[in-house]
Amino acid sequence: MRRYETVFIANPDLSQEERQPLLDKLNNITSGGQGFLVKFDEWGHRKLAYEVNKQARGYYVLMNFCGNGSMVKELERNMRLDDRVLKYMTVLVDEHVDVEALKAQIEAAKEQKSEPEPAQEGSQPEETGAAAAGNTPESTIPETEAAEDASSSEQEEPANGTVQEA
Repeated sequence: MRRYETVFIANPDLSQEERQPLLDKLNNITSGGQGFLVKFDEWGHRKLAYEVNKQARGYYVLMNFCGNGSMVKELERNMRLDDRVLKYMTVLVDEHVDVEALKAQIEAAKEQKSEPEPAQEGSQPEETGAAAAGNTPESTIPETEAAEDASSSEQEEPANGTVQEA
């Protein structure tokens, strides 16, 4: 089985009640008997780079799924015929995918997400980045750069061998 990723843009003028049947229809095609839906992510309303069907905005949706070529053709056929879909693009992510291993990874990720990390009593939240290292903006310059800056302000010898004084 192959793994695909499809991004499509739905008409932004649709309400949630009008958009939901479209999303359900496309979701059912991918998660039907011949495919496995890995991820269905609604990105929401975004501005388009250029107008499509006189629309300046669109409702973006990402679908990540496993299936075969005939399922992708059916999915794209449905999107092409539906006026609620402005644009779509399907990309092959992986040529050979073990669906059972993928399901196990998804379950493991769900279990790991549901287990909260135990907090220690009296502990403060850890700082990350420059603040954790005690670096201030002035002290983030490496010593080598500071040394180069100091040496460049000294007298430099031009190519003709004479020394110029500042």
